[in-house]
Amino acid sequence: MRSSRQAPKLELIVRCDCGFEARGDEAKLVPAVQRHGREAHNMEVTREQVLAMARPA
Repeated sequence: MRSSRQAPKLELIVRCDCGFEARGDEAKLVPAVQRHGREAHNMEVTREQVLAMARPA
């Protein structure tokens, strides 16, 4: 049973123009998108930028 003080984790999704898609709560989504940005596009993306791109799944 979930404590009434804990809000359920919101699942988010980010889709990249290249076809990459990541989903999960903020703690999982942010590092996945940051890693994709570095490895696929040689870009550094901040936490704030990832969250600005994210939409509810």
